[in-house]
Amino acid sequence: NMDAAISGKRTYQMTNPSPHNAIARVKDLPTLPAVLGRILETAFDPDASALELARHVAADQALSARLLKIVNSPYYGYYRQISSLTTAVVILGFAEIRNIVFTATAFRTIQETHSGYDRTGLWRHSLATAIAAERCAYLLNFPKDSAFVAGLLHDIGKVALDSIYPDRFAQTAAAAREAGRPLLEAEREAFGVDHAEAGGVLAEHWNLPEEVAEAIRLHHAPEEQTSNPTLTRLTALSNFLAYEAGFGDPANVAAPETPTASVHALGLDEQRWMTVADQVRDREAQIDAILGAVSN
Repeated sequence: NMDAAISGKRTYQMTNPSPHNAIARVKDLPTLPAVLGRILETAFDPDASALELARHVAADQALSARLLKIVNSPYYGYYRQISSLTTAVVILGFAEIRNIVFTATAFRTIQETHSGYDRTGLWRHSLATAIAAERCAYLLNFPKDSAFVAGLLHDIGKVALDSIYPDRFAQTAAAAREAGRPLLEAEREAFGVDHAEAGGVLAEHWNLPEEVAEAIRLHHAPEEQTSNPTLTRLTALSNFLAYEAGFGDPANVAAPETPTASVHALGLDEQRWMTVADQVRDREAQIDAILGAVSN
């Protein structure tokens, strides 16, 4: 009867989900493809050559095709078609190729759920955050590799939760947005864990560097004690700057507050970090080119 259905539904919403269950399920998600591990090792090795990087990328046909598609997009504007991976690596350089490869692989590792959650909007926000992180790292003379990866994956926990609880995650995000509530709060109620924590667990599952996992876990609480506070603060600031540049996650009701304590601790004045937001805004064509190639 209707009463039973209503009370049943109410009980379902009020059950307090175990964080252990959500975390165990995050650990059951796919790991990053082995080819990406080899590409990252090569890309972070100062003695490796562009040819080695091209050889590892060539081992994955789908990845090679996507990379060439990005290089030949109007954004890069080369006057001739680039059909060789080696040429692509030489022209774009190590860092750019590594960033594209990581983006193309990370975005496709966790299967699309068609739950109604706007993953494309999230990836747009993630890529903008990664670009902001790289620019902030440059200003701070901080390693750009880990900054880009932490920025790119800071919200990967949303993808993890969408994959594990597809309908429920999309509903939770929509309800939080409608009620003007922080998504983190709604996630904790619905799953016993929020996307920041889920993302940190996934980063460890993917064997990413410890400081990257920590930056993902604490990007909404950067002042908590961490072993690498600079990367965590930089990730929190970059998330904020992506919103400032107009690349917010469409599922969020509002931009995060200015992470004032992080900004002070990093020693960046407002003029410098607002310049980064402008630079991210100017990279819209590149973000669209990369997303167009990796999502097909």
